[in-house]
Amino acid sequence: MKTKRIGTALLAVTVLGMAAACSDSTSKDTASSPAGANEGGKQAALAPLTLKGMLFGDQPKDMPAVLDEFEKQTKDSLNTKLNIQWNPLSDHKQKVKLMMAAGEDVDFVFDADFANLKELVPQGAYAQLDKYFNNDAYPGLKKAFSPEFVAANKRFDGHLYTIPFTQYFYDLPVVYIRKDLREKYGFQPIANYDDLEKFYQKVQESNKEMTPIAVKGNGGFQEIWTGENNVNMPTIGQVGVAGIPFIVQLSDDGKKVQNMVMLGDAASEWAKLPAPFNTAKTAFPQYDKWAEWSKYLEKDVISQKDQKAYFMSGKAASYYGTISSFAADQKKLKDTIAGADLEFFVLKKDIRDMKPHAISTNYKANNSIAIPATSKNIDRTMKFFDWLFTSQANHDLFEYGIPGKHWEAVGTNQIKLLDESKNYTFPGYEFTWNPSMIRLSQDLTDQTRKYFEYSAKADTYYSAPLAMFTFDSTNVKAEFANMSSKTDPFIQMLKAGQIKDWEAQTAKLAGELKALGLDKIRAELQTQIQAYLDKGGK
Repeated sequence: MKTKRIGTALLAVTVLGMAAACSDSTSKDTASSPAGANEGGKQAALAPLTLKGMLFGDQPKDMPAVLDEFEKQTKDSLNTKLNIQWNPLSDHKQKVKLMMAAGEDVDFVFDADFANLKELVPQGAYAQLDKYFNNDAYPGLKKAFSPEFVAANKRFDGHLYTIPFTQYFYDLPVVYIRKDLREKYGFQPIANYDDLEKFYQKVQESNKEMTPIAVKGNGGFQEIWTGENNVNMPTIGQVGVAGIPFIVQLSDDGKKVQNMVMLGDAASEWAKLPAPFNTAKTAFPQYDKWAEWSKYLEKDVISQKDQKAYFMSGKAASYYGTISSFAADQKKLKDTIAGADLEFFVLKKDIRDMKPHAISTNYKANNSIAIPATSKNIDRTMKFFDWLFTSQANHDLFEYGIPGKHWEAVGTNQIKLLDESKNYTFPGYEFTWNPSMIRLSQDLTDQTRKYFEYSAKADTYYSAPLAMFTFDSTNVKAEFANMSSKTDPFIQMLKAGQIKDWEAQTAKLAGELKALGLDKIRAELQTQIQAYLDKGGK
């Protein structure tokens, strides 16, 4: 879920130049009015207001102290308090969906395409936010979100419904490894999957109580074993609908849909595609590897909600994560387990070798805040986020905590985490990430710093066919919901390596989906892709 970062702090990337109110007033400001400005142009305090929001994860221990500091700093201007409800990750998606259906009072929620965004935007659940960006009345938002970035994150109807959060186009997926254990067992640094498996085998042999790799139950292996042998074909794109991948073959000129094959289709359908996509086995080789490697997971992996906490408790030798958290995770591990140290293995070979054009991206943010259309405080909510991005200091208060207590600045774009930082680990990807406000830890290893620099280079990325396409479920709402209820638990089991005979099981699933409207969704998908191509999409 925490993927893309855009590294304008390291390199200018041309693509991105860069809860209901507890208020005594229900009146709205207008998007053209500066927040709290009086006739003399001096910032005046707004009416007191509490904004209610919903994020996921555990509330940082020192969150109340950070909110107190925020309120103290803005009492004479924003005069706003935040009441944030923190949901368990496993519950957040459903809680947001139920809350929106019930029309409950809330002013901002975390949402994303992997959660409810694709479903709730077409239903009109979220407010359009276009007018708040590139608007002089909201200088913080104007400065932090370039017109190109805003355009890249608009939905199928050409409007923006979220505040998009990202730092780099891609947060490199890694397996974090106990360096001290790797050295104890006599291994050199892990260079490939063979090395990694030998390490896991040694872990199992040496400590029956330790899990070789910890993964999250609803994410499974994710990008492990995907893209090890990167295949980039100019006429082949992949589109996911209700969790099911469709492989789409375009004509040589990229203007027509020639074939579209879904996971679970008959072998005769796969045979229409060029190699290696001409069989399900070769199109998705990771599925066999996931099933094979399930022996390295904990027994009740589906119930695992926090693989990092499991690892930090000393119960696992490695865990799935992304490179952005390396400095904080390394410090936490060292503080938690005496003598322990952390290193990582980059999952994809071309990225591991830092080759150009190794990462496909749609130049969109994977994480965002949405504002319910029913909120009575949309302008005030957007004024808060405008304040957040008006200055580095405002931003850093929420992302890193109180300066001098949790962290201190090093130069203009580095950070030193202090001992109290263990009490404030904030999920910036839910609330604060921005390409213009990145700080790198001064404690990064040379290798880690090189990977961050690689992530910030424009030529590291390319846009695969149909990467910019977004499916609109409006015309197939019922079918989409029915299919998702069936596919979500299946895909969870598949990603966790719990389905050994996945070809037979996906074929069976496809048959069951036909009764739920699969053919209608397939036809709608092909129609939308062709319309996208007809308009010049690639």
